[in-house]
Amino acid sequence: MNRRLILSIILLGIIGGVQAQLLNNVSIDGSISNATTQEVYLAKIGGQSAIPLDTIKLDTNQNFHFDLMVDNPGFYQLSQGGKEFTMIILSPNDRMQIKLDAQNIQSPLEVKGSWETEEVVKVSSRMIAFDIKKQNLEEKYKNVYGTPEQDSVGKALAVEFEANENDRISYLKSNMLANPSLSGLLYMNTIKVQENIDFYADYAPKMKKKYPENIFVNSLYSQYMREKGQVKLSHGDAAPEISLPTPDGSIFKLSSLKGKVVLIDFWASWCSPCRRANPHVVSLYKKYHEKGFDILGVSLDKTKESWVKAIKDDGLLWHQVSDLKYWQSEAGRAYGVQSIPHTVLIDREGNIIAVGLRDAVLESKLEDIFGF
Repeated sequence: MNRRLILSIILLGIIGGVQAQLLNNVSIDGSISNATTQEVYLAKIGGQSAIPLDTIKLDTNQNFHFDLMVDNPGFYQLSQGGKEFTMIILSPNDRMQIKLDAQNIQSPLEVKGSWETEEVVKVSSRMIAFDIKKQNLEEKYKNVYGTPEQDSVGKALAVEFEANENDRISYLKSNMLANPSLSGLLYMNTIKVQENIDFYADYAPKMKKKYPENIFVNSLYSQYMREKGQVKLSHGDAAPEISLPTPDGSIFKLSSLKGKVVLIDFWASWCSPCRRANPHVVSLYKKYHEKGFDILGVSLDKTKESWVKAIKDDGLLWHQVSDLKYWQSEAGRAYGVQSIPHTVLIDREGNIIAVGLRDAVLESKLEDIFGF
């Protein structure tokens, strides 16, 4: 074989290697213990759905390997075909190494070579710790509910509950500002815009500059731009008027309740946390209604049938209104509602006492107001 031919073969090999890198600039090397099937699925999160990219089989050592082209940082998911998956973030030139356990595939055992995914794992572990503490506090309150210790223990637990929630939000905000990453988007729905507008004013532009092509970042930035002009409702502000239809079609106004302590409860029949909280809210209504406490339920439902059925099924005894406009609810927009359940407690003069009170914290506040 002459030198010219040898040189041509070497050059073709080099060019082929370069082309392969250009076509596949990201690799994922992983393993799955306790695998339920031999298939591993890779999909990209785009808009409201997952777009299938590739499927491979585990080798005899339960290892797998993917090569793919990534133009911009984005969300992806690894799964074995079921409902459970692990969320990963891939950026150009990542060389990810990941270890998974099929029995808890949502929580990777180890991740290297993708700093964004490493950030997801780090933050998730902290969130689990906050969630465990919250569950423990809720369990303690359930154990004393209806007993002579309910008042004293409940107040102490309410303080701990609020402190845990404040610590969780503080951790998220400080970490997200210090390490702007797509991982932060996974928790944005727990950081309400109007209650944290100063944070959004710093965070949203940073993310927009760093990830100008990402659809989720653009959505976040658009939301901030829409909301930043709204008035942030806080203690002492006059509660905006609510004038909406009741289930029978008549118009009910919030101002008609002036002279009472009123809880404005934003909810919906499709909201599971709202429905779980309803029995406790019913008990508070029965306890304090005769003393001057009332509730105005504002539903973010889309259909009257679902709304009315939920009122009946949950035994809601208070005033209910809705324009059936879902997230475009006029009252919801006036109050800056970003998620539900969402509550606003107002005094007898129609001024805001507090925003976002729930469960034991709400009960503790009503005990302070009514003295028992």
